[in-house]
Amino acid sequence: MQLLGRYLSPFVRRVATTLGIYEIPFESNPLQHTGDDAPRLRALNPVGRVPALVLDNGEVIVDSAAILDYLDREVGPDRALTPASGSARTQVMSLTGLALGGVEKAIAVAYEVRFRPEERRHAPWVERCSEQSSGAYEHLNSLLEDDWLHGSQMTQADLTTAIGWQFMALGMPDLKATINAPRLDGLLERMLEIPAFKDTIPG
Repeated sequence: MQLLGRYLSPFVRRVATTLGIYEIPFESNPLQHTGDDAPRLRALNPVGRVPALVLDNGEVIVDSAAILDYLDREVGPDRALTPASGSARTQVMSLTGLALGGVEKAIAVAYEVRFRPEERRHAPWVERCSEQSSGAYEHLNSLLEDDWLHGSQMTQADLTTAIGWQFMALGMPDLKATINAPRLDGLLERMLEIPAFKDTIPG
């Protein structure tokens, strides 16, 4: 089994961390969607995006949500980080969606600021995406009344939130500094006690 993509991507990293928690062996292949890696990546995933998971039989699963769904079914409902059914599944998936939305909007800001010449940047777009990212993380912060976002155990919502929050510190520190979410710092500290999480911190 081979996971394509660098851990700097929060989407790749949430898959890698989940694989580690599930104790599923895999090989990390840090292909990028740009440069010399791009043709190799598109040969495996026509969209040219990461993550992609290459199974031992050669099948390729694309998109982190689809990969995690496959992994959850592989380990079974007793170990899966997302409940298999019912209102608990809906709640965890909704929380995970908030976390994904927060980091996706932050990445949109990063692309606009870093890759577009200043005179061509669309300030209202940057402001809107920044507000959406802040809104997602501050709402998650308000929901974190105990150690975990849902129930008494860590779920995929916690994992994805913590990875996105740490990505903000590494990749978007100026935006993160504007977000009032101190409880997420505590969540990140708890996640750092999990070896599979700590092992995937981008170098």
